[in-house]
Amino acid sequence: MDFAPILAAAKRAQAAYLMDAAQAKAAFEALGHTFVSQYKDADSQAVLSVDRSGSTFLSISGTRFSDRQIGGLFDDIDLAPVDVGGGGKVTRGAYESAKEICDWARKLAPAGAVFNVCGHSLGGWRTSFTPLFIPASQIGALHAFEPPKGANAAYYQKFANELAGLVIVGNGRDIWFGYPRLGGWLHRPGGMIWLPSLGFEIIDTSDWAGGMSLNDHSVDLVVERLEKLAAAPLKPAA
Repeated sequence: MDFAPILAAAKRAQAAYLMDAAQAKAAFEALGHTFVSQYKDADSQAVLSVDRSGSTFLSISGTRFSDRQIGGLFDDIDLAPVDVGGGGKVTRGAYESAKEICDWARKLAPAGAVFNVCGHSLGGWRTSFTPLFIPASQIGALHAFEPPKGANAAYYQKFANELAGLVIVGNGRDIWFGYPRLGGWLHRPGGMIWLPSLGFEIIDTSDWAGGMSLNDHSVDLVVERLEKLAAAPLKPAA
């Protein structure tokens, strides 16, 4: 497996957490991107950037609790269902801000731009809602790192084609990857990459063993483990 593009997406998701616009700009430039703009409000943050080939990237921050921004926590706990048609339902807190972020990005990007979207935690949660706000023809690579569960089975059936290439990465026994535990919310059915302390496994999202580790919910740890895999690719753990 080629971990280079997955690592690159994880580093963008990591850089999206930087609240200071100048620091965020420097971080994305260090990744070889042109920093276009930063979206920031009480409960959301994202960066729009363009790489050397001209491809467009939307990187969405997770909850910025360590920076004393608690608005995202209200989005995390607002699990009221939003009907998105065809029986599909998504969690309201993550949905509403994802719409705002995507609307902002589409106004700034060139007409017809293909969006490569990534995010960690709440950002990954919102990444899985991309088909609700961006036309299928404008969706590129999607990467969700340690996302909570965000939709019901009908949603994933409705957008099966658009989300077929969504790369989901779970880390260790992350407590938030299994959240919410009630209400019928799911991860997208199908394969995911699970990162134990060494190596990786490809498993179905429904086969993840679960866990209650707060320490494993860390974009920094995800980047660290992916760096090792990208530098010295390993076979999936037995």
